[in-house]
Amino acid sequence: MINFRYHLVSLTAVFLALTVGLILGTAALNGPAIDALEATSQSLRDSNAAYRDEIAALEEELNDDQSFASEIAPLYLEDQLADQSILLVTLPGVESEQADAMTEKLEYAGATSAGRISILDDFLDPNNTDELADLVDGGITPDTIEAPVTYDGVAAVSAVLAAVTTGNFEGEPVEIEPGDITTATTGLEELGMMTVETTPTGTADGVIVLGGGAASDSDAEARNTGVVTITGAFAVDAPTTYATTSAGGEGNPIATLRGDDSEVAVSTVDNANLVQGQIATVVALTEQMTDGTILHLGNAEGNEGLLPDGA
Repeated sequence: MINFRYHLVSLTAVFLALTVGLILGTAALNGPAIDALEATSQSLRDSNAAYRDEIAALEEELNDDQSFASEIAPLYLEDQLADQSILLVTLPGVESEQADAMTEKLEYAGATSAGRISILDDFLDPNNTDELADLVDGGITPDTIEAPVTYDGVAAVSAVLAAVTTGNFEGEPVEIEPGDITTATTGLEELGMMTVETTPTGTADGVIVLGGGAASDSDAEARNTGVVTITGAFAVDAPTTYATTSAGGEGNPIATLRGDDSEVAVSTVDNANLVQGQIATVVALTEQMTDGTILHLGNAEGNEGLLPDGA
């Protein structure tokens, strides 16, 4: 007779069989499973060790390359920019040591300083564009030029800043007084948008814009566009090379400046964090100032090599 007790005994037997099967199966597989796991772990440890050794070797090779570049830089760059006055403009993300290194390479090339200024984060903040436009309308524009007519504050101030530091406006010579330079730079300093490391002379023959890579915050697109705008403003008035210390990141300005549809005639270097890139920056600016040649040098996409052919 089949009753509740019968079902209970049957279910108990089934669960007991399953338990015994799991125990026996685990015992049977325990050894091979552990052996396989240990083998996989050892393989991963070996791979990681190989990668670490490879990275160490590459770092050593890079350090050797940079040491060699540092040794030959004075002789290689000697007199390339003799009698030329060069303005250095640094953008957010550039360390002072990187700017100092670029200044050193310009000195090797025999260039004289036309000033060194640092554009700060607030200059590129899209929330400040009206404040910048008001600054242009409110008195930083020299009497010898017409204030740019635009709602883009970055574009307007960049045009004025390029004029007072190069002595050109829209590609044509203009008269700039020392007071014009002071008025423009002081106005931006008081707003916390710029610092002056070395006072501009107002007579820059060429310009290096040193960038720190792509912005990545919520206003990244506007900030990266602003970098292109600043570079373009200087490029209108003097031969200009844009050199970035980092070519990574979505929307990096260097990709825009190297694009087929770029309207900015500017040379670019994408590895200015390295000695090789700093040398290439000086070479690129020299070539542009000599015969108008536009070069794109470095390691990132769109480059033509580390240095020009034959250099």
